[in-house]
Amino acid sequence: MLAGFALNVSHQEIERILFEVEEWWNAAHDQAGVEWLPIDGVMNFLMQDLGYEDVDEFEDALQGSFADFLSAFPQVEVREVDERTLFKCVPQTPGSPRTLTLTVESSKQLLDMTFMKAADAELEIPAIEFAIGADHKRHIDSLYNHLAVAKENLEKHCASLGSDAPERLSILETIGSLSSLLDVEEPFELVVRDPRALSEFKPADGVRSAPMEA
Repeated sequence: MLAGFALNVSHQEIERILFEVEEWWNAAHDQAGVEWLPIDGVMNFLMQDLGYEDVDEFEDALQGSFADFLSAFPQVEVREVDERTLFKCVPQTPGSPRTLTLTVESSKQLLDMTFMKAADAELEIPAIEFAIGADHKRHIDSLYNHLAVAKENLEKHCASLGSDAPERLSILETIGSLSSLLDVEEPFELVVRDPRALSEFKPADGVRSAPMEA
């Protein structure tokens, strides 16, 4: 679902929007004990803060309604009450270390599934012996974009190497493998090592959870 949003909204702007939404909800919840908030208030704030002229321009950038945008994320719930759209954030509580395993069977699955990678989580693709390591920041995007950004980062690194660099060939092979995986030429598994159980998929169909081995 987020793949469409990313066409006109940068990954950094998506993260910024989510940060402001969470801060808005946390302030209201802490100060007034409110659980569900009208979506209009935070949307108007974001439009002004991000420089959009009106709702149409903002939602054109999101390529959908703001309510649908928020609904794509695991930590946000949206509902309609008396013709008003309300939202709430779901605070995360750390849990026991676990692994999450998903078999990817189509490009549509990569595009439609949102993945929230916790700051300390690692995303592994055993079939090509590749991993996106923990980098102390939360990342939320479509599964497709998680892999596409990893491929782009490898391409940039490879371009900075000399033509005779010993690791260049293996990096090019990994880039080619990631390209094939993005096309899902055949099913493959993703494994998330999630030390505090703070990573989430949405929807979670087909995701298998197990205790993480030491």
